[in-house]
Amino acid sequence: MTDHADNAAKPGLSREWTAAGLTFLGCAVLTLILFRDTYASMISTWRHTTTYNHGFFVPIISLYLIWQRRNITAALPPEVFAPALIGVIGAGALWLVGEAGDIQMFQQIAAVGSLVSLFVFFFGIVVSRRLVFPLLFLFFMVPVGDFLIPHLQDFTAHFSVGLLNIIGIPVYHNGIMIETPSGFFEVAEACAGIRFLIANFVIGSLFAYLAYVKWWKWAAFLSLSIIIPIIANGFRAFGIILVATLTDNKVAAGVDHIVYGWGFFAVVMLLILFIGNMFADRHPGDFNDDDAPGDKDARPAPAPAPIPLYAAAIALIVAAPIYAALVMGDPPAPTFNAEASPPRPAGWAPHAAAAPAWTPRFKGADREVLSAFETENAAADFYAAYYHFQRQGAEAVHNGNRVYDGEVWRRLETRVRPLDVAGLPETVRVDRLQGPRGETRLVASFYWTGGVFTASPARAKLRQAMADLSGGERSGGVIAVSAAYTTDQDDAFDAIRKLLSDIGPLEPYLQNLGETASGS
Repeated sequence: MTDHADNAAKPGLSREWTAAGLTFLGCAVLTLILFRDTYASMISTWRHTTTYNHGFFVPIISLYLIWQRRNITAALPPEVFAPALIGVIGAGALWLVGEAGDIQMFQQIAAVGSLVSLFVFFFGIVVSRRLVFPLLFLFFMVPVGDFLIPHLQDFTAHFSVGLLNIIGIPVYHNGIMIETPSGFFEVAEACAGIRFLIANFVIGSLFAYLAYVKWWKWAAFLSLSIIIPIIANGFRAFGIILVATLTDNKVAAGVDHIVYGWGFFAVVMLLILFIGNMFADRHPGDFNDDDAPGDKDARPAPAPAPIPLYAAAIALIVAAPIYAALVMGDPPAPTFNAEASPPRPAGWAPHAAAAPAWTPRFKGADREVLSAFETENAAADFYAAYYHFQRQGAEAVHNGNRVYDGEVWRRLETRVRPLDVAGLPETVRVDRLQGPRGETRLVASFYWTGGVFTASPARAKLRQAMADLSGGERSGGVIAVSAAYTTDQDDAFDAIRKLLSDIGPLEPYLQNLGETASGS
């Protein structure tokens, strides 16, 4: 079988393959140049975030998997597949939306998708069908998954507390903070298990490709690659707390480094692979012999593609970056002629903020307002971040933005609650925070973009993108209001709701923050 494939490959590597390979390579290089900033952002994330270090290996693995199948694919005639240009168009449109809304994930998916679509266009559907997984595997280059961290924190906390209750250890659970007789424990972002989960899923996907033919085995194994790491991370957190409790906190730090390290990851990963190998459909030695070309693949040598098709491919590649450069350029950064004024809620008086100070962190805001107010029965703090126009490094919705500083205050949990204030979103995000001495606060927050208030980051980003694409209003902002509480969270939320209601219409206030700008 191997000798036959080798012999069949030699005539295939001729004029057709040379032409297809060179034209694809040229267009791929053009794509890399045009989307260089997007690829640079991906590589920067790989370098500086351990969760995505695997990105460096993904293109190498993909190329190796393609090389593995070279004898099978070389025996097939490459031919231009014009419908793949729809993928190029879609990738360009997605990149434009990402560029307009400063959504790096969209830009990065589009950059990879453009390369994959070009591959299908130049080599054809028959060749690409043999290389579906290596091509799709390239999307693992995109560093995505951080949005899962708060959900994984919450699950890990609830899971470990449930196990502690089962074995009878006294435990007080407050969001992601856990207290036992041995001390306090926090399920921090680094303990959420996102690195563990993503690494398992990438390796599990590769194993499934090499080991399985039946689709239901793929689905079952990939499900295990998601479920087992999440549950295992819950057991890891439970184990750390249990050992700390049994040893009066004498060895917990050492156990944390050992159990949470790559040793724990390796054991769980080996367990998953061991289970998966018990049901393998094939072994590595059989891999290159399946899906060999048959009679149904026999066809005459394809005719050369019309020059207009090649021209169309090149035009579609450059269209999105050219549109972005001509229509979506950023104006000069604004300067402001006066200090930003706080709002004047009816019936409220300014007062000194309580200690420790609550200070949100919103990157690159052009103007910020932070004021504390009180009435006879309530007190609340008001924060507004205003962006004269949103751009990379200065945007209301960003992974690095927080309604707390992360040093003095820490997030306990996040919920969505109805607000019921005229002119504002029906629901708001509510974060529950804890200070250094056990102080607690509620923070209600939402966005303003394109003249609309919303608590949804996705909707805010979409409106930002649409405004940028159409040349519309590009200003935006964030509103956050916080109030302290001791036992009753509803009292704090009532104070937040009352302050927002008494401030009056917020849009004119936010617009006024931009009216003193010049140089825009």
